[in-house]
Amino acid sequence: MFLYNIFSMKRINTILVSFLIVATLNAESLQSVYNAAGPNMGYDKYLILDEATVYTGGLGLFEGDIFVEGNGAQIDLESGGGIWIFADYQTPASLDIHRCSIKNGAYYALNYSGTATGEIINCNIINSAMGIQLADSVTVDIRNCNLIDNETYGIAVYTTNPVIHITYCNAWNNGENYMENCPG
Repeated sequence: MFLYNIFSMKRINTILVSFLIVATLNAESLQSVYNAAGPNMGYDKYLILDEATVYTGGLGLFEGDIFVEGNGAQIDLESGGGIWIFADYQTPASLDIHRCSIKNGAYYALNYSGTATGEIINCNIINSAMGIQLADSVTVDIRNCNLIDNETYGIAVYTTNPVIHITYCNAWNNGENYMENCPG
């Protein structure tokens, strides 16, 4: 009887700890964080994420220099359109995103197009149709990232003009290939 009580108490404690961990995670829309962000460190918008919060939904960007300080946070795109940035020569834009996990994009997790620039550093890109999609004349630096379980490609390069620097990245279980140049 004594051993039964000890094992029962351990199981109850494990359940309580699991419940407390789940209960301490908050949810907040990524769009609301973007809307509240101000300028900092030379960026027009400087988003600071919290590891204890799951950020939901995507984000569309078409002007300014944006920095996302992920701090190990999760961004769940909830099968939505993902995070995209578009720039042209009249309206430049950049997105630098560091230290977060981005998952569950219907089309992509991250998309850079037009003349957008940016860097993706120490990020996990997980379970999207395409992990990172690059098109037109973008310039993107991808470092120390993991591209995991994306349906088609870890990185999809559309057109022949993007300039990409990829260093120290890992990729596995991406549907068709780790990376593909799809110029058509």
